Amino acid sequence: MKLEKIRYALGDLVAQYLVDRDSSQVSLQLLPAGIEDCYQARRSVALTQEYDHAGFTVPAWGAGSLCHLALDGFPQSTGAGGGTMKHGPVNDLLRLVSHESHQEADVTVIETRLRADADFEVLHVLRWREGDQGVEIKTSFINCAGCDFMLNMLTSFSLDNLSPFDPDVSADRLALHRYRGGWSLEGKHVVDSVEKLNLDRAWHPGFAESERFGCAGAYTTKRFFPMSAVEDTKAGVVWAAQLQCVGSWQMELSRIHDGYSFSGGMADFEFGHWSKIVRPGERFDSTTAYVTACRGDASAAAQRLVRMHRYWRKDRPASEAELPVIFNEWCTSWGFPTEQEMLSLAACLDGLPVKYLVIDAGWSEAETHFLGQSGNGEWKLDPKSFPRGLKALSRELKEKGLRLGIWFEFEVTTRGARVFEKEYDHLHLQRNGQVIYTGPDRSFWDFRKPEVVAYLQEKVIDFLRDNEIGYLKVDYNGDPGVTVDGAESGGEGLRQQMTAVRDFFLSMHEQLPDLVIENCSSGGHRLDPGMMDITSMSSFSDAHESDCFPYIAANVHDLFLPEQSQIWVVLWEDMSREKLIYRLTGGFLGRLCLSGGLDRLYPWQRELLKEALSFYEDIKYILKDGVSRRIQDCSHNMYRLSGVDALVREGDNGEVLVVAHSFALDGAKTLRIPLREGLTLRRAFGSGASYAITDGCLELTFSEPFNGYAFHLVNA
Repeated sequence: MKLEKIRYALGDLVAQYLVDRDSSQVSLQLLPAGIEDCYQARRSVALTQEYDHAGFTVPAWGAGSLCHLALDGFPQSTGAGGGTMKHGPVNDLLRLVSHESHQEADVTVIETRLRADADFEVLHVLRWREGDQGVEIKTSFINCAGCDFMLNMLTSFSLDNLSPFDPDVSADRLALHRYRGGWSLEGKHVVDSVEKLNLDRAWHPGFAESERFGCAGAYTTKRFFPMSAVEDTKAGVVWAAQLQCVGSWQMELSRIHDGYSFSGGMADFEFGHWSKIVRPGERFDSTTAYVTACRGDASAAAQRLVRMHRYWRKDRPASEAELPVIFNEWCTSWGFPTEQEMLSLAACLDGLPVKYLVIDAGWSEAETHFLGQSGNGEWKLDPKSFPRGLKALSRELKEKGLRLGIWFEFEVTTRGARVFEKEYDHLHLQRNGQVIYTGPDRSFWDFRKPEVVAYLQEKVIDFLRDNEIGYLKVDYNGDPGVTVDGAESGGEGLRQQMTAVRDFFLSMHEQLPDLVIENCSSGGHRLDPGMMDITSMSSFSDAHESDCFPYIAANVHDLFLPEQSQIWVVLWEDMSREKLIYRLTGGFLGRLCLSGGLDRLYPWQRELLKEALSFYEDIKYILKDGVSRRIQDCSHNMYRLSGVDALVREGDNGEVLVVAHSFALDGAKTLRIPLREGLTLRRAFGSGASYAITDGCLELTFSEPFNGYAFHLVNA
């Protein structure tokens, strides 16, 4: 193996391409700057006593692959079927054709083209934007032959030969970090060693083993978030990646020979029933991956990737620049909104820094009410609840400094709506020729049909424009599953459907550029960059009235920008001061959204709310631009939390926000929170704890359970 290294300095990263000049194979190494010569000591041949007796000569490593793919008619890796589609001989057919870089304004673009004798190519494109702490990577499969290819897997990114800091098999040093999802259980960070995953090397290294994980279906963060990291615990280096997906996706940590391969992309044939016919002259592009490497821990690496998404702010409405507070009436009316209620709430909001007032579910004529709503799809305003229509209400609220918002779940129809009935089956998603239902009452529009897009243009986009509505909450309370009809594979059908849904969101943005769009999916089931980057904010969870919501709100700081994390603070008149503060301080972990009995609060409760909103106005710019870290001494069962938990947000403006909560306690509990020198306390808001700031440390002792405290620190 004769290796050539091609290096690019990209901020504090080095992108290093390893080219085996004997085989013309190429792989990518992403490394923190200054340690790119770490491959010098790697052994080339793996020899043990067993091999000596058998006369084996086993290579310890190879150059690796820029991407991994699988094609019908080409063999898979021996013994890997059902476990991974990576490491097949088809990857060895790809040879380097060209490698070049160029500038596009402030973006460095590095393109590598590989070609196989079977007349297909792979184009690997890495993009780095000046100031970013990570890179964007996409791969494309190009058919140069005169026949079709059936593509069964194409990775968006692959980092092979991990860890470069160990000349042997990386024993007892590599760990896989993942972030789990679940309804009202979003973002839990879990970590497993490769030994615990049973990925340590067997006596003979020839069989590929893999830990393959992800989400199959339209709920892209149902069981895992598309963010993961591999840590070399001895070298103190982490490689992290995030996928921009709108449908099924997967990541893998796999091993063959001495090294490990960390990769991800769309779910493959085995994991997501996905195959794609690429016809002569056609090209198929993978989804985008965001990838980084750094010294530090997995959270630090995740923060680097999260900050890359600030680029998409340029496409958000101007009103979002100030991160205004939202009021959503769902936990006020519980599905029975009226014009009178909205006007009453508007009066209660007078003098508070709330800008968006949102009507949630229950406003349309055909709906039955509360959880299990039916009749959605007609989208006709209920004249009994809103006798003057919404335009008059919108204009009246505008005079009070409020933008009217409204809830839709426009991707589905439900029983009770005319368009749910059998005569419309051809416009709904099907599997094996039968309409897909979730529960007995929900079906899904097929967004690939022009008739569906035209219908929703009128019912949604034209409705919003005609009624001068400035805020849209989009809910999505069902998942059609892994496969749908209408393409060469069920997984490809789902990919086409979800791409068409995303295109409809983009159309809303193009036609109504000042519309603020909230992305919600039974709380946090679509919190992926594919949706987050094209919407203003997202509901972080449905844990609205649960004691675990501050824990979840802190979890998701490693997964998306806190300025996009809408956190509900539901207030009631029967709450104690401590309970109100617990909830209000939880709201400081992201975009504060009020709900509940605002019109029934006692004067002292309203004064406490005003104090909290004043605090939020002071610290919201720390949420907008900064880096987060977590300090915990607590249990992790969401239903039975105990201990204490804190989130530290260090703003780019030099200011610091600390938000801490106590859960169940069996005595006083102290957290020591390291701070940089030179900070002084500007303001604190909380209860149930004592605190002191000395020698660059905030020492916080909670003596009471389920209390919260927030601290705003500035340069002395």
